[in-house]
Amino acid sequence: MLTAKVPEIKKTPEELKRLSRSERVRLLYESREKAILDEQARKYMAHKEGLAEGERKKAIEDAPRVAFLLRDAGEGGAERSSLRLANGLARSGYSVRLLFLKAAGPLLASADPSVETAELGRGLRSFPLLTREMNRADFVLPVYTSMRALLAKALFRTRARVVLSQRNMFTMDRGLVQTRLRFLRCRLLYPHAGACVCVSRGVADEMRTLGLLPEEKIHVVYNPVVTDELLTQAETPPNHPWFGGGAPPVVLGAGRLGDQKDFATLIRAFALAARERKDLRLLILGEGRQRPALEKLIRGLGLADRASLPGYAVNPYSCMKRAALFVLTSRFEGFGNVVAEALACGCNVVSTDCRSGPSEILDGGKYGRLARVGDPEDVARQILAALADPLPSALLRERASFFSESRAVEGWRTVFERI
Repeated sequence: MLTAKVPEIKKTPEELKRLSRSERVRLLYESREKAILDEQARKYMAHKEGLAEGERKKAIEDAPRVAFLLRDAGEGGAERSSLRLANGLARSGYSVRLLFLKAAGPLLASADPSVETAELGRGLRSFPLLTREMNRADFVLPVYTSMRALLAKALFRTRARVVLSQRNMFTMDRGLVQTRLRFLRCRLLYPHAGACVCVSRGVADEMRTLGLLPEEKIHVVYNPVVTDELLTQAETPPNHPWFGGGAPPVVLGAGRLGDQKDFATLIRAFALAARERKDLRLLILGEGRQRPALEKLIRGLGLADRASLPGYAVNPYSCMKRAALFVLTSRFEGFGNVVAEALACGCNVVSTDCRSGPSEILDGGKYGRLARVGDPEDVARQILAALADPLPSALLRERASFFSESRAVEGWRTVFERI
């Protein structure tokens, strides 16, 4: 039997005396009915909340389990885009774990609080831990750790399906001997992969040509670039004096200071453009083994007071938002995250027409200017043309929205459902 405490009747004694006996009975009855209804409502809501909690627990238990296997949380675009994808999948209801050989690096703090992390260690000692993790997960996404994940899959028959992520041109990012040895390893282990996701159509075309996987296992999903975090970071003031009010225009570059990015071509192109635009400055964000050679080139071209290499920046987007132009002079790219990131910040772009991602991002030159690879004169011409006739920032941001976190998550969801 349902019992309820009768609430206090909010009438003064004088007011009650003026009521008839029937009115007093009716008031008491209504008060008791209200208490009963309130008690029923409370019990119903408690039951509903209990069900909701149970459903939430069940949803967590039933959520697809995705594990990313990374070397570390380092400075590269692959690590940055992988963490963005991990965060996006977690926000979309997936159970996500980040497995690091070494849980260190400047991007480690960018993981969403709902994303779990674990350190496996390096060498053979990591394989028991990796095997255990691969038996817990539904999908494992290796990032520059494909051979390790596939070897564990082949030797220990782990339950997780390995989804490869091809992030660069297979035949261009290593020397000839290394590429051939890598090809032999891949021929041996790639049959154990459930799928291969390529970051651009050009990368996918090359993978199909190599014949390492059946065509039906090769998919294209562009990297997640536009996120709320990126747009928020873009609004923060840059940590560099060249972006003060009324400062001269800045040409910006960003990336690892290595062979692939070919910053020497950018510096030479800037020197040519700076002859006509005396007010220009060049800022290159990044770190790498070519720093001494690039600094020497800057001094040799007489640009010491107009070119700066301040190092790696966790947040390059505040600079992108305020730069007059972003320039990429890579010899090759899988995708070219920085190109899409610059568009998201409303910054005009000049890029070399390298294989393979930048031209796809810029739609063949519709959303930015393309220059010949390794040609400082052509890059300089495109820099001057872009500065003289910039595209509207709104148009660039609209294009960048095509490379959103939500679109990438949906693309990966489709891949997971097919394998």
